[in-house]
Amino acid sequence: MGSLFTKIFLAFWLAAVLLGITLFALARLFGSEVVAETEQRLAGQAVSASALWETGGRRAVARWLHNLQPGSQPVLVDAEGQPVLRQPLPRRLARWLPRPMESGTHAVSSAHVLVVAALPDTSPPLYLVNEVAAGHLRILPVWTRFPIAILITGLVSFGLASLLTRRLRRLRQAAQALAAGDLNARVGHHGRDEVAALSRDFDLMADRLRDLLKGQQRLLRDVSHELRSPLARLRIALELAERDEARDKALVRIGKEADELERLIADVLSLARLESGQGQLEQRKLSLGDLVRQVATDADFEAQAKGRTVRFEGGEKLVVFGDAVLLRSAVENVIRNAVRHTVEDSEVTVTLGREGESALVEVRDHGPGVPEEELAKLFRPFARVGEARDRKSGGYGLGLAISRRAVEAHGGGILAENVEGGGLRVRISLPLASTVPVH
Repeated sequence: MGSLFTKIFLAFWLAAVLLGITLFALARLFGSEVVAETEQRLAGQAVSASALWETGGRRAVARWLHNLQPGSQPVLVDAEGQPVLRQPLPRRLARWLPRPMESGTHAVSSAHVLVVAALPDTSPPLYLVNEVAAGHLRILPVWTRFPIAILITGLVSFGLASLLTRRLRRLRQAAQALAAGDLNARVGHHGRDEVAALSRDFDLMADRLRDLLKGQQRLLRDVSHELRSPLARLRIALELAERDEARDKALVRIGKEADELERLIADVLSLARLESGQGQLEQRKLSLGDLVRQVATDADFEAQAKGRTVRFEGGEKLVVFGDAVLLRSAVENVIRNAVRHTVEDSEVTVTLGREGESALVEVRDHGPGVPEEELAKLFRPFARVGEARDRKSGGYGLGLAISRRAVEAHGGGILAENVEGGGLRVRISLPLASTVPVH
């Protein structure tokens, strides 16, 4: 009784057997009532026929029997079982008549009962005979009926149980394969019932788990790769520091590389927290215009030292509900990325507007752009797309990945597209505060 298959099988089988027993008992009960009613009716008809025989003779009885309801007309026979009137006597009825004739109920077959009633005060004795088809009986004997019923209901129950549990077995096998490390294990779902919905949810879970594990493996691989360069430079700087004439310059280099490592580790931790969904967002109503304007102003100050400028456009007051630090980081990473890649003596445009029920931040640079087939990779951790957008231009490829996770944590979206004539445009959409339910 431990498996679901056994429980379903026995439940269906028991239900079918109980149903058969119940129907059999009810048929027996109502069948007995039919026989009793026939006996009572035939006894009354025998009294009537006897009275007519005394007063009107053979012709009166024949006329009376002819006027009875079709289907319930008895046959009048003598003590030898021969018909007294010109009534046809079916062969099987002649074969079933008791010898000698006697009143009562006679079970003549497994599906028929013969009821005989004697006419009172007639000489020689006469009898009315009527056949009852007992619907509660079966052609097969009792010792044969039950094994066949059990076999049939058992086969039906087995088929139903197999149908219900076959997909559950596939689901269990897929779960075992996934637990054993097969990230490609899937159930496959057909239909619209509960088992199909469960299989569909399992496949979605398996897809998500595979993506998370592969992302984690890629992140560890990329972090290891990115750490090699600053560590190698640190080793060289330490070797130089051992020489008196290069000590000061080497110590400056060591400090710079330590800052780079600290920034890389901070970005990795930030991305890990966002990827795992850990940490509570300190959400409150924010003026997105003030936030973006401040970030653009700070970025412009730094960009001017590199021969570039950042211009902010947008006067509409838009309010969002979110974490100020996280949103500032998301916008700042996008703007700094644009400043890093836009050509010298060019301008990065930061535009704030409204699109439906969302606030829209657009950052457009005048750099080389990104190959169309690599746009989807732009927001992945440690992404390296295009020769002009690599580590030589600064950064480790984590900023835009952090921006994507930060925006998605606020229910928004982010995408990048090439601009005709050159450059890249990044669009950040965030739901306005009026459309965000406050918990």
